[in-house]
Amino acid sequence: MPNNISVFQVCSILLLSVGILNHVILIPVLLDAAGRDAVVAVGMVLALLPVWAACLTYIMKHKDQQPFRDWLQRHFGKGLSVIILAAVSVYIWLQGFVSFFDIIVWAHSTYMPHTPRFALALLALACCLFLATGGLRSIAIVSGILLPFVVLLGFFVAAFNFKHKDYSLVLPLLADGFAPVWRGSLFAASALFELVLLLFLQHRLTHRPSFADVLLMIFLLAGLTIGPLMGAISIFGIEEAVLQRYPAFEQWRVLELGKYIEHLDVFAIYQWISGVFVRLSLSLFIMADVWNAKNRRPFLLLAAGTMLLASIAPISDVRFLQFLKTVYFPFTFLLVIGLTFLFAGKTWISRWGMKGQT
Repeated sequence: MPNNISVFQVCSILLLSVGILNHVILIPVLLDAAGRDAVVAVGMVLALLPVWAACLTYIMKHKDQQPFRDWLQRHFGKGLSVIILAAVSVYIWLQGFVSFFDIIVWAHSTYMPHTPRFALALLALACCLFLATGGLRSIAIVSGILLPFVVLLGFFVAAFNFKHKDYSLVLPLLADGFAPVWRGSLFAASALFELVLLLFLQHRLTHRPSFADVLLMIFLLAGLTIGPLMGAISIFGIEEAVLQRYPAFEQWRVLELGKYIEHLDVFAIYQWISGVFVRLSLSLFIMADVWNAKNRRPFLLLAAGTMLLASIAPISDVRFLQFLKTVYFPFTFLLVIGLTFLFAGKTWISRWGMKGQT
């Protein structure tokens, strides 16, 4: 399997791909929904998610190295498998679109206000389409190059902003009861549920990810959420943090080294572009790969073309945030939960039936 990648490589891909959602896009939604209790919401999800991780690894164990479409047709038949594949394709498309639209708006509103959004979108999408055409191995190589610098910059901004932080601002917790925690937990869980991508990529791996591998990724991704959450609250206070559109970026803007070195937010551009570049390329690749078609170019072009059109649609940032809160995160939460129970139940029934025949 010369074109397959290792579990370590897929972990680096997912840390960049899912990490940009957890570290950037999710934060303002969580702060708005749960306030200070957003940290508690992530902690509660982190405590419960090993149950879901166990279901995911159980499915992957019995799916083995079969392509996802072949496995679906074997267990659910051609008709139902097409419906499931269509739902998965919409889910993957939304993953790519949300991050793509968010970074185009952010780039246009912060450091490239005079560049047309269409030009930004076309250039970014062309680069991602080129990488996706190269296959999963190309995405893994690029991720391996980008990730170490992204991680180092993350520790850098956290360490040198420590003097601005007052962790007493994180308290009191649960001042309004558990209602904010429940609201925030749905958003936090739906973001971490993106590790379901392992199921779609399993046949491209040299060996199956273990329960420990999945659990480690969950903890790392949860840390990518808790870090900027606590940083935003401890630096700006909850009232100001809730009003910010990009709390993670604002933490870069207050960073300074001594008296004479500041405006280091240029490094945030590298971090965010790296994450979205890998995330969008991976989304395009998976949308074509799950259908297991011999000619994947039409799938790639269709997915990229619809994303380009959607990214330049006259959607305000307020409506986009509302879409995240009311459509995207609830939809992904329900879809992944539903598919997990459906796949785990069908796998268990199939194995139970096989045992009954022996």
